[in-house]
Amino acid sequence: MLFSKAIKPALRRISIKSLSTGLSTLRFERVSVDDNGTVVSCSADNGVANPVVAEASLTVLPRDKLPTGFPQIELHPSLKSVEQGKTAYVSCRVRGDPRAKVLWLRDLIPLDIRADGRYSVSTIGNPGALMIQHAREEDQGKYECIARNTLGVAHSKAANLYVKVRRVPPYFSYKLERQYVVGVGGNINLTCVAVGYPMPRVFWKKTDQMLLEDPATAPIGKNVLKLTSVESTENFTCVAVSALGNIEATTMVIAKELPPAPVNIVVSSVTSESVVISWKPPKYNEAINKYIVKYRLKYSKGGKTVETLDTSLLLDKLVPFQTYEFTVQSVGPVGVGLESLLVEAQTKPSKPSSPPVNPQARSLNRNSILVKWGPCEHPNGEITGYKVLYTNDEETTPLDEWKQHNAKSDELMTSINGLESDSKYFLKVFAQNSQGDSPPSTLVTVSTRQGIPGQPPMLTVKALDSRRMQLTWDKPLYSSPVVGYTVRYNTSDGEKELTLTSPHEKHVVTGLHPDKYYFFRIAAYSDRGQGEFTEPMIEKTIASIPLSAPTIISAAATSSKSVEIRWKSPEQKKLNGVLTAYRISFLRLEDSKPTSFQPDSESEEYDDTDALAQEEWMSVVVPSDVSSFVLSDLLPYSTYQITVAASTMDGYGPESAIRDVKTLEDG
Repeated sequence: MLFSKAIKPALRRISIKSLSTGLSTLRFERVSVDDNGTVVSCSADNGVANPVVAEASLTVLPRDKLPTGFPQIELHPSLKSVEQGKTAYVSCRVRGDPRAKVLWLRDLIPLDIRADGRYSVSTIGNPGALMIQHAREEDQGKYECIARNTLGVAHSKAANLYVKVRRVPPYFSYKLERQYVVGVGGNINLTCVAVGYPMPRVFWKKTDQMLLEDPATAPIGKNVLKLTSVESTENFTCVAVSALGNIEATTMVIAKELPPAPVNIVVSSVTSESVVISWKPPKYNEAINKYIVKYRLKYSKGGKTVETLDTSLLLDKLVPFQTYEFTVQSVGPVGVGLESLLVEAQTKPSKPSSPPVNPQARSLNRNSILVKWGPCEHPNGEITGYKVLYTNDEETTPLDEWKQHNAKSDELMTSINGLESDSKYFLKVFAQNSQGDSPPSTLVTVSTRQGIPGQPPMLTVKALDSRRMQLTWDKPLYSSPVVGYTVRYNTSDGEKELTLTSPHEKHVVTGLHPDKYYFFRIAAYSDRGQGEFTEPMIEKTIASIPLSAPTIISAAATSSKSVEIRWKSPEQKKLNGVLTAYRISFLRLEDSKPTSFQPDSESEEYDDTDALAQEEWMSVVVPSDVSSFVLSDLLPYSTYQITVAASTMDGYGPESAIRDVKTLEDG
């Protein structure tokens, strides 16, 4: 590209700067009126066809003859220095009418603002200023701003922008130990951390210069070397590399033999719930820090672990008559050694700690009964037999006065003969082992009447809500088919009886009262008659009063004798029924008598609703669809405490937090 000037072609005031991109600039320094009318031509030629020529004429106006609205530079760029990566602001404020446009030059070359999203020119506040985001080294240079409109062009003074590049050679921020000790076959992680600016890459190598990874793709800043199954002692070197150099740190990983397992494991002093396990230390060149004892029930997946410094240990809270497995490990400076050989031991038996389960009985004929039960859950030894104690006296008769019937250990059912006909018998079942009897089973009641069903087993009662209970049970023993059940439960008028005419083992009792205990008993009947009732099961219905209190939103005096209070109802999920009303309670505080509700803090709202019963409070009840109310006929300039409670058809729930409010002065 070639520039030519029609007159005075070689002046020191003229400079040309061209770029490989094809951009070229011609610059006049310190123009004068003599330059007026200068014609400049620009020729572009790439050797193909004819050159392309463009011409322009230069008009120079004296300072005193500049037209109104000619562009002016009000604020010139100034020397700036910015850190690499930060935002740089180069000042320039222009004025002109028509509004002047701004062109920025860096080192005499125009900046293409649209080509780089990091550059932007302000149009408001400080119109013309240049902002450079995430400053780079290539942004450094001499900047000028040019204001242009249809009347002319004005150049600012030039100012340099310097971009400071922070350069920090790499250094280790986390130093490696000189050596690490690990047991043979063990694992260890070596962590190396290095920083600098720019951040270095970190990689590992062995001392024999064998690289463990590619330095070009190594992690930046931090590298963790994971060594598994270490078998021998080796040196490892961490290297941190950046454009400013490289550093190294070397450590030694020492592989030492783990301590052998203890020997001569012996289990002694065995009781039903404890054992003593002892052992001898292994031969080892290092000190043994401690021992780890592991034990579990044989064939179980779980287990327990105990650490000790001694060579013997008492293990208690074991299960009687169970086989346990024991192992012991040594712990040395380099870690935990192998487990010892497994040792087994069985705890001694003890009396059964639980009774036979689900006992049942029914009449076989007028003089005999059939008794059935399940094995106890914790026999604590080998069951040697069962015994059934029975009596047709009062239930409260001492057990040692009851008659006894024995059954074999492999029998979970027996018959008792020679009983009195048409009599009610009470019985309990016991399991026996070599150490004694189990606790007694639940009481069973049976009548010696042929064809009568036994007691329904497994009766459970569950409260469904404030007025319903669900009863479930199992079908009883019977000789004649069960055709229905009788349910008895207590009410305020005495005991109530329901007859269920179908043999279904489930029923929901309705019409109960909230928050009240009920006792339920079930009896089965057949075509031959009704059997005995179960022992009573107790359950409480759910309270149907609100479980939470309303929230007072505001309480403010409206006059010397009235206060308006607003509240929010309790949470929907805690209403526990349908709201029927609100109760507003209020109490005047006498100046001479400090209130028992006075809080320690300065808060105007607090919770001390237990004190409501200690004072003479007045109350107003309002409908449930009301959420505000005006208390009237109060005393002037008096402080009142106010609280609100919500009600369902079954009663009021808790009181809200108390709010203090003072009426206005009279007149």
